[in-house]
Amino acid sequence: MNKKVAFFVDGGYFMSRVKFYYRKYYSTSGVELTPKHVVELLYSLIRNHQENIHRDELYRIYYYDAPPYSEQMREPVPREPGQGLSTKSFKNSPNTIFQLELHDLLKNRRKLALRMGKLSNAKDWILKQDIQKQLLSGKIQVADLKPDHFKLDVKQKGVDTRIGIDIATLTLSKFADAIVLFASDADFVPAAKLARTHGVDVMLDPLYGNVDQELNLHVDGKKSFDIVSVLSRIMGVIPNPRPAWWVER
Repeated sequence: MNKKVAFFVDGGYFMSRVKFYYRKYYSTSGVELTPKHVVELLYSLIRNHQENIHRDELYRIYYYDAPPYSEQMREPVPREPGQGLSTKSFKNSPNTIFQLELHDLLKNRRKLALRMGKLSNAKDWILKQDIQKQLLSGKIQVADLKPDHFKLDVKQKGVDTRIGIDIATLTLSKFADAIVLFASDADFVPAAKLARTHGVDVMLDPLYGNVDQELNLHVDGKKSFDIVSVLSRIMGVIPNPRPAWWVER
């Protein structure tokens, strides 16, 4: 088997973790997180993993995502008391533009395969986490809710299946002897078990997120790196608030 490493990135999960760290430590920095920052962060983490498992040769990076939602959706609550529900267009929303630019950047990277799934027809408005907390604590009432307090929850289809198929193909064809999976849920257990059964070293990077216990049992190791420091270097700003472990570089 080739002494190479392949990377499998659940794009939706990856971006949720990156945005979590950005919101927590850099949202007041005045520096916007850009698709270029995300790509640079991804490659920085990949280099760290290659050093960690002593694999200089990269087979390929597989990045899995789905197109952004770019249609229209009726908002969940009126913008003003007594008004009817308005319709929101997502075609030119910042998130749509960000995701399309990110996909374009990834498409042009050498040894990176962008695997695209689809969006589910089921779509629901859900309260943003901070608004939920305010509502439960009594700081705001149901009557105070505005459209901006909600976000549209759109599920991806076919992403997990594509990851599983690609891991199986790589394993059975002996294209690499090590893989690193950026993910956290149990949908990837069958693929991880197959790879390990055929002698592939399976490393999991949950980006310090919560990992399903079953997935934990079927990998050869788990390793995450300091995303806060990498973002600081890439964006040229100091985190605020600074983590308790932060040491000035």
